[in-house]
Amino acid sequence: MAAHSWNEEKAAKRINARLGEVKVVEIKEYVRDTDLNNLPVATAYRVNGVHVYVEILNLTEMLETTAEEGVTCHRRTLRFLNLHYRAVNRILEAVDAIEVDFHNQRLHAAVTKPYDNEAKRVHRAIATAQLIIDVLKETGEEGDEVIPPANVRVGVDTGIALAVNNGRR
Repeated sequence: MAAHSWNEEKAAKRINARLGEVKVVEIKEYVRDTDLNNLPVATAYRVNGVHVYVEILNLTEMLETTAEEGVTCHRRTLRFLNLHYRAVNRILEAVDAIEVDFHNQRLHAAVTKPYDNEAKRVHRAIATAQLIIDVLKETGEEGDEVIPPANVRVGVDTGIALAVNNGRR
């Protein structure tokens, strides 16, 4: 069985290869309904939008619902995160927002419509964030009083940003 240990030479080669892929980056303008999924790594889109960031602050509290950390509390928390992800995904689809990134308890989404009205985009983003907060309060299973309601923090940012695919590695 091969050992999977870090190797400086292999890491340097991998880093140099990735840097070579983005030596020249083509910047394009985002236009109506441009698909930002699976972008080539050397392509970026200039997007004028409103970014919404939602983070669950009390995930640790959710994991501490049992006397000892173990399968039960992890199962409950993962079940909650699964329900949360599915609910938020449906909300984003319904309001025509773009899911940028969703890691564990942190969501980053972008509102790009209406294209010509920043104030309306901001209002739509705030309404979407409030809807997510309201749904998170209700996410759970009937009779499951053990998982506390999600305590969230929301951030909203507006302006031009570059949409890129910076890979998984």
